[in-house]
Amino acid sequence: MNLKFLGGAGEVGRSGVLLDTGRERMLMDYGIKIVSQAEGPLNAPQIPMKINMNLDAMLLSHAHLDHSGFVPNLYNRGYRGPTYSTATTFDLAHILLNDSIKLADLRNQEKYFFKKDLKVMEKNEYRVTYGQQFDVGRTLVGVYDAGHIPGSVSFHLNTGEKSIVYSGDIKSRDTELLRGMEPIRENTDVLIMESTYSQREHPEREVQEKRLAEAVRETLENRGIAMVPCFAVGRAQEVLLILEKFGLDKYPIHLDGMAVDATKIILRYPELIRQPKKLNKIYKEANKVGNNRDRNKILKEPCIIVTTSGMLNGGPIAHYLEKLYKRKDCSLTLTGYQVEGSAGHTLVNTGKYVTEDNSYNVKCKLDFIDLSAHSGRQELFDYVKQVDPQKVFVIHGDSCEKFAGELKEKGYEAHAPKQGEVCEV
Repeated sequence: MNLKFLGGAGEVGRSGVLLDTGRERMLMDYGIKIVSQAEGPLNAPQIPMKINMNLDAMLLSHAHLDHSGFVPNLYNRGYRGPTYSTATTFDLAHILLNDSIKLADLRNQEKYFFKKDLKVMEKNEYRVTYGQQFDVGRTLVGVYDAGHIPGSVSFHLNTGEKSIVYSGDIKSRDTELLRGMEPIRENTDVLIMESTYSQREHPEREVQEKRLAEAVRETLENRGIAMVPCFAVGRAQEVLLILEKFGLDKYPIHLDGMAVDATKIILRYPELIRQPKKLNKIYKEANKVGNNRDRNKILKEPCIIVTTSGMLNGGPIAHYLEKLYKRKDCSLTLTGYQVEGSAGHTLVNTGKYVTEDNSYNVKCKLDFIDLSAHSGRQELFDYVKQVDPQKVFVIHGDSCEKFAGELKEKGYEAHAPKQGEVCEV
């Protein structure tokens, strides 16, 4: 029995792990990496290793493109087997994958799948949910809430010979939107785990939420416009709930970009989120913005704008910034990690908003709030202790080898596999 690691070594992105039991071959995630300007043309995807089509199942942990972004390529190349995930994940993945096709066309980039492949994928989707088990051949697969974004899962695979956990991306503590991940209490021989924040702790969540609320309130009291660019899936909904929590829903709130459809999808599955009634209320009350004419109208009065894109690489936020960047009474509050080379990263470090078409100094008040959907360093150590595996494979992080070394010091057999490496289990 072996595992083959398809993503890049020591990086966040391009997740993909192939399990070959000798009877069944299961692929866990198959994502792309969106590279920075330092690595290549911004937003040109780096793809994972290609594999042959002799698969029994595709297991998808969640919708983000670094986990789902290359799954349709399997169907493009002839795979006709099942893909298992939650209904929320599939619905969210559809909008992200369709958007990636649209962006490839706009940027004249090579496409690795087409809309017809997404339709074939949809026909082969098997929707599962938390607490459920299903069979792939003689392997029993359990589905656990990973706490990362709506619909995200960790998989527990019992092959009859080995018990294997694939964490996906995990968040152990409750947020306004989600419950923390569900503990896996079954015996585990092998743990394959993410390590995005293995070398960093997150600041106190409540403090970050208050900072966001204070930044928005101060802007509104100064008769300005509070711009809150977000990732469409998970983060925009979290921000809406934080605004409601601190009484800021009494002000005009505008929701723009892919966040509108993502919120609508997430509300279809209220059982998977913590406060569906509150989210539904603030979503219904928020004004949904759909075009530049509407965008220009809402800039006439103080308001809150929750919009994509979270790293400022295009999307509606580009339009708002172009109109407001000179105004010191307005604010721009970033709520997610800004990858090196992104417009958001450049702005944080230089004060300049730089795109292909423009470059200007932003006069708005700029702030960064850490609302990460990943577990921090100590939480990852606690997770390993709770699962208590015999062997740990550390993936999906900038410091995989370092974290594996730290786990070894704590007595675990730990390894950080390189791209393409095959490991016996």
